[in-house]
Amino acid sequence: MEIMGPSLIVVADGRQARLFEERRRGGPLTDVTAQLGDLSHHRPEASGGRGGTHDRFGPASHTGDGPTPQDRREADFVGLVGVRAAEIMRRGGYQDVVLIAAPRALGQLRRALAQAGVEAAHTEPHDRVSESAASLRTRLRELRLGD
Repeated sequence: MEIMGPSLIVVADGRQARLFEERRRGGPLTDVTAQLGDLSHHRPEASGGRGGTHDRFGPASHTGDGPTPQDRREADFVGLVGVRAAEIMRRGGYQDVVLIAAPRALGQLRRALAQAGVEAAHTEPHDRVSESAASLRTRLRELRLGD
């Protein structure tokens, strides 16, 4: 990685995402979340319950083992963020992409980017979506020092 090359930083969980640009390595992070477009109608609002049926002759729960509606909506949301981040990376001439996301979202982002032919340079499995740009910049430096 070149020191002067621009990087794209994706910070996400299953409900929200933020996008930052780092024009030079170690430089300030600029919030460019608007480039992701409108994600509001893709945000999970579904119930976290799996549903179920109950026997009328006594208490019983026959819930399914599959993902909940909320899990499916979160996966769709994160997948969309990954696809859009890959498009932005190509269009913007970024040298690499860094993913900082909640563990489940991180795996989904990696898959979405891999399907688009993009590999993340660094990843961190923590939910930092509400942190400031300065805090994320510090964490990014620590990630890079670990290599």
